[in-house]
Amino acid sequence: MQLSVSPIALRHFARACFSAVGVVHDDADWAATAMVEADLQGLSTHGTMRLKAYIEGLQSGKINARPHMTWNRTGPVTAILNGDNGLGCVSAKLAANFAVDLARTAGLGAVAVYRGNHAGALSLYAEWATHYGMIGLCCCNTHPAVPPTGGRKPFFGTNPIAFAAPTNAEYSLSIDLATSVVARGHIIQAARRGEAIPEGWAVDREGRATIDPKAALDGSLLPMAGAKGYALAMMIEVLAGVLSGARVGDEVGSMFGEGDEPPGNGFFYLAINPEHFVGQAAFVERIQTLMDDVHAVPLAEGSERIYVPGERRFLSKQLRRATGIPISEEVWDDFSALAQALGVHLPECTQAR
Repeated sequence: MQLSVSPIALRHFARACFSAVGVVHDDADWAATAMVEADLQGLSTHGTMRLKAYIEGLQSGKINARPHMTWNRTGPVTAILNGDNGLGCVSAKLAANFAVDLARTAGLGAVAVYRGNHAGALSLYAEWATHYGMIGLCCCNTHPAVPPTGGRKPFFGTNPIAFAAPTNAEYSLSIDLATSVVARGHIIQAARRGEAIPEGWAVDREGRATIDPKAALDGSLLPMAGAKGYALAMMIEVLAGVLSGARVGDEVGSMFGEGDEPPGNGFFYLAINPEHFVGQAAFVERIQTLMDDVHAVPLAEGSERIYVPGERRFLSKQLRRATGIPISEEVWDDFSALAQALGVHLPECTQAR
């Protein structure tokens, strides 16, 4: 049975949990907002199902609850941020903000982050630029989960990348994907529920295909599109890791594994101001025409509709704002344990267990 919790109540609960372990108010508020926004968009693998892991990371020191993040302005359109192992969602938001500020006058803004952490759903940060009429592109390297093509040992992370562009529609053109076949969170969800995973998602530690999520977590995820996904993961490793001065490849730690060592991963953000190219008005008009033309492509047999990237997440957000965010029993049990341990109130649910 699933529960349904209002987005507002869920955000208040998450914020209270973050505050209870020493996170300053503004950071706690944004971390809670980012998680609930992921849930609203249907990206539950990066939503509040991760709250327990974040709290444990803050308690263990893998995440610095009160970081001193510092800037190094390296050029007219570039900067580097030392994330001081704080919440990755906070350093990612700071990077997005600064890149947008740079792009206002220069047309481009590029920011790299080192000593970062798990940032959650990257689409939130890519879309940040669209609120200012700009294109946003971001990526990060993560702890090893994917082998290079031909290898059997994890070396690259799921290394996600996101892109967003402003439109005349109610939603941005927004792309958010891992360079593995699926995000690792889907494997974690399946393991908690005792469900098999589809063939082609992962291999065990010996490199053999598996549908057992626990064997997959002990083994490796597969790169999306084979060698193409591996190549994209390498590109992101360069942008987010090498360029920023962050840890790279199998040096990157895990926020979710054993030990107290912070991940130390990197993040890269690029903001592009269309006003410095084709012009803001013309750009948005051309994007809208592109989206309309895609929607107008004749449907394949059995297909009911063509969606453009970001449209499904927008529809999910509309629905869940009205009906609440679905919470599994396993995640609710995590919430209950957190509430008891931290002395915070559980959110009210709209469906009895």
